[in-house]
Amino acid sequence: MLWYAVHTFSGQESKIKKNIEMLIEREGVQDKFGRILIPESATQVNVRGKRKTVVSKLFPAYLLIEMELDELTQHLVTSVQGVTHFGGTSRQNKMPVPLRQSEVDRLLGIKTEDVEQDVIQNPYVVGDTVSIKDGPFEGFDGVVEEILAEKKKLRVMVSVFGRPTPVELGFNQAERAL
Repeated sequence: MLWYAVHTFSGQESKIKKNIEMLIEREGVQDKFGRILIPESATQVNVRGKRKTVVSKLFPAYLLIEMELDELTQHLVTSVQGVTHFGGTSRQNKMPVPLRQSEVDRLLGIKTEDVEQDVIQNPYVVGDTVSIKDGPFEGFDGVVEEILAEKKKLRVMVSVFGRPTPVELGFNQAERAL
């Protein structure tokens, strides 16, 4: 089974979820469906000195459905009143595109050990001359004054109208000048 995003009328996600569950049971296709979720997050807030849990929808007007997709299951979901369409429908064959497993794991709060993280190595040293390749100072050259490794940023001194001006750049916004 794969996960699919289904667009619904806003504010009616719970009602539509119940209707889909009832229709699945009535049609006897429980083996083709898994979980149906409304992506939500709960936060603690203080209201008049008392702690209160507030639940907010991460993606208003969307449900996530775990299912085996075929013509019957697709029609069953889209025939429910309040469902507008599947999210991510491919234009060539009008078939819904499933969500990536990494997206689903993130939404469900599952941490995987072998998730590749975007690690940007620090290729710079204080005193290096760099060319700025992105941002308002694109095309300028400057000298690295400070490396902010935890933020993955550089502080570069650039000459603007003959005056040294500090500019903060991400590692990917600069490259070593030749």
